[in-house]
Amino acid sequence: MSSSTKQSEPSSFVREELERALAEQSPAIAGFELISSSPLKAAARVDLLEGEPIIVSLTSRGFQLHSPSEAPMDPDHDSEAVFETVEQLLQTVSPQYELSRRNALLAKLESLADPA
Repeated sequence: MSSSTKQSEPSSFVREELERALAEQSPAIAGFELISSSPLKAAARVDLLEGEPIIVSLTSRGFQLHSPSEAPMDPDHDSEAVFETVEQLLQTVSPQYELSRRNALLAKLESLADPA
């Protein structure tokens, strides 16, 4: 079996999914770094465009927001809000995120409408 068709091991699926979701948001966030992972939960520090750091975790329930002082890998400590997508989570905490996404979309549409 080639490496391109090999399935992810279960222990890395949540980590890889969180990394993929955040990498897709790279134009609208300042950066991110994976800080912990287990077979059931992964967490990353996300630096918002406003300069504020947050912790985002992903479990089978969805994406959750934590403050940097929380322990996101503590299974007994789950925030109440669970988001289906990382986009929904970021929209609730970062006005600059939505503005950046909107500007990127407008720029893309303008480039499509203006054949060079």
